[in-house]
Amino acid sequence: SSRPLQRVKGTLNTSRQLSRALEEGTSAMVPRMAWYAPMMASRGIPFPDTYYKIVKPGTQEEVPYGEEGEICLSGPTVMLEYVNHPEETAQTKQTHADGLTWIHTGDLGMMDEDGFIYFRQRIKRMIVTNGYNVYPSQLENILEGHEYVHLSCVIGVKDPIKMQRVKAFVVLKPGYVPTEACKQELMEYCRKHIAKYAMPSDIEFRDELPKTLVGKVAYRCLLYTSDAA
Repeated sequence: SSRPLQRVKGTLNTSRQLSRALEEGTSAMVPRMAWYAPMMASRGIPFPDTYYKIVKPGTQEEVPYGEEGEICLSGPTVMLEYVNHPEETAQTKQTHADGLTWIHTGDLGMMDEDGFIYFRQRIKRMIVTNGYNVYPSQLENILEGHEYVHLSCVIGVKDPIKMQRVKAFVVLKPGYVPTEACKQELMEYCRKHIAKYAMPSDIEFRDELPKTLVGKVAYRCLLYTSDAA
């Protein structure tokens, strides 16, 4: 049977750390509590009168505690619509069998048994290779932990057998030269820190990576150029 919706009643004595605000749900979560270390990796719990649940991506089917899926929100702070984009609004804002209107955030996450939510990755960025889910941000954090690496971006490239294979783009720090020996050293570093199924099949060096207007790496540009190659 489906578990009850998670709801917060009253207020909590929280730290000043701010949780990630979901774009479609504004600020819908109470910041995580500093006094409970295991929950520090979470994005917190919902504000009063705000509900959330985790569903199987592309459906309205709720998943069990600890299982990953799409984060959905319902409450007084969620968006009304995408102006002049009714189709996108209909995809994002859906009425479920419980009669509530839910925002499908497009974020992949998980809820623990205490009702805390953990963000994993934007669903669109997730790579599926040989049936395994690979989260680019996790690999980027590992790559950028190497002393040579200034910036990285990991994408999934079309593959006829694996469906997608993992590819990494890397900008080196000043003073380091993008040689084959450097690439092999980075690959060896990855083998020590990354699961075999998530290993990059290739590392491509770039002088710089394309950026969006807000300064984030424009991974879609890398996808287009890689798929066209």
